[in-house]
Amino acid sequence: MSSATGAKRPASLHSADVSDHQNSTAQQIEGSAQIVKVPEQKRKKLNSKGKRKAYQARKSNADETVIDAIRLLLQEKWRRCNREGLDTDVPMVFGWNSEDQHGEASFCRAPPIPAKLAGGDVSECEFEVHVHEMSERGHGIATRENDEELGKLVLNKNRPWVFVVPFVLKGEKVRIRSVRHEWGYTQADLLSVIEKSPLRIDAPCQYFGKCSGCQLQHIGHRGQLEFKREMVRRAFSVASPLFASLAVSEVIQSPLPFGYRTKLTPHFDIRKDTPSEKVAIGFTISGQRRVLDIEDCMIGTDAVRRGMTEARLNAKAKMADYKRGATLLVRETNVPNGSPDGDVSNIPTADLVKDFVLDPKSWVTDVVGDIKFRFPASSFFQNNASILPAFTGYVREELQRWSNSFMTTENDGGLRYLIDAYCGSGLFGIACHSQFKKVMGIEISTESISCANNNARMNGIDNCDFVLGDATKIFEKVDTSPKHTAVVIDPPRKGSSPEFLDQLLAYGPRVIVYIACGVPAQARDIAYMQSKDAIIVDGRIPASASPQHAVYRIANIQPFDLFPQTYHVENIVTLVRE
Repeated sequence: MSSATGAKRPASLHSADVSDHQNSTAQQIEGSAQIVKVPEQKRKKLNSKGKRKAYQARKSNADETVIDAIRLLLQEKWRRCNREGLDTDVPMVFGWNSEDQHGEASFCRAPPIPAKLAGGDVSECEFEVHVHEMSERGHGIATRENDEELGKLVLNKNRPWVFVVPFVLKGEKVRIRSVRHEWGYTQADLLSVIEKSPLRIDAPCQYFGKCSGCQLQHIGHRGQLEFKREMVRRAFSVASPLFASLAVSEVIQSPLPFGYRTKLTPHFDIRKDTPSEKVAIGFTISGQRRVLDIEDCMIGTDAVRRGMTEARLNAKAKMADYKRGATLLVRETNVPNGSPDGDVSNIPTADLVKDFVLDPKSWVTDVVGDIKFRFPASSFFQNNASILPAFTGYVREELQRWSNSFMTTENDGGLRYLIDAYCGSGLFGIACHSQFKKVMGIEISTESISCANNNARMNGIDNCDFVLGDATKIFEKVDTSPKHTAVVIDPPRKGSSPEFLDQLLAYGPRVIVYIACGVPAQARDIAYMQSKDAIIVDGRIPASASPQHAVYRIANIQPFDLFPQTYHVENIVTLVRE
């Protein structure tokens, strides 16, 4: 999601306000036998003559998760409908490649229906559709054809036009309004649910269905966990067909489905036509760039919710000082009871109480079990404290389990050293330090390295050393034997680079624990390693395998629900060298 998960605000699905397009008139389309091109969409940008420039859908702007979901839906429908047929090759129209760029463009740029932002009259843009699948981001993949009709269409090697609809569930029949055409699909708003899924529940939040922060409140918590498990499976299947049979463990749930989030970043925009006292402060409206005024966010902790109330009051009092709007920060911290500004270094975690900070330059203290972590309020740290003991504990137990296994089967002393790459403030290195002779953390951020070393000292830990590493030579300072070393990596959402992965494979640690907030990027990275003959699939060891060539098997895939009510899922993959 956007501000409620700490991620970047998503690109808008609407290029302008609805009011800018209500006076546009849809052109008449004659002849229904052929797919015809509807009027070009409009956007606010003007050309040199002062007229609006026409918008044309581009593949580069399309949501890849939607494209993947459409492709997988059509290919699976083809296989099921063509089970008794002789034609086993999936038609190219269900998953275009570089060999048919013209055919793809001809279809994807010719939506057969009007849309509001393409000049369509509102009454012409409303349809009843059937939801056949869900995208990774929790949006419904729908068509005007029901399941049987879609099967017949696919069996005849025809591709349907797809609608992407928020806040729906697979199997539902809904009424929607088409809003904006994209590459082979149309973004739509949900108007009503005609036939409900048995999984649908009433969302407890008054803002759900408008706010872009949460996508899954209309699904019970068990349903959310299964959705996220399926999204992990899909990510690996998309990354490589060889990964389709990989087992994915059940998602480990958050102890708190609501009230878990330790950081929120509400924001606001200044518009010329809006009085300062009426400026909305909150999160982005789903599918738009406008901000929805939100007084309270249910996924925030009690401290963060108190902080959000104060942050809103402060912003409203100073609204005249802002020119273009701003993003606010509300972050939970742990402070000495009765002394919010006191030193936490020598105070037991049990004696700390929850508070909040609003200044991005402030320092905050987070607690994981009996370990304290200090870091700047504006820096990255996992934002669900309730699950962090189980999250870090799983990593620690995985490392211990494999170390014990090596000592039992090979009598070689097991894992003695840990490298924490992308170490940040030292979360995993410090949490796992007790079972290693030495822990080395590597980061390219000077501030993060300083935080990590200070955190180790504050907790009385003397076997951790966090060092500044060059991104191009990340393992240059590592002098431990790969045979007795494990590496934990927790890269940003975009994943690791090929350069880093090449260095990792060249070093060849005995165990790699890959932690990811961006599962598609994680699956892509492991597929890259597989392309280098470094991953065993279905028990087949690559021909290039040798003692000098690191080859790993995927020992476990374990998702965690760090962000209930949203589509986000954290995933931990354990790779063990053969």
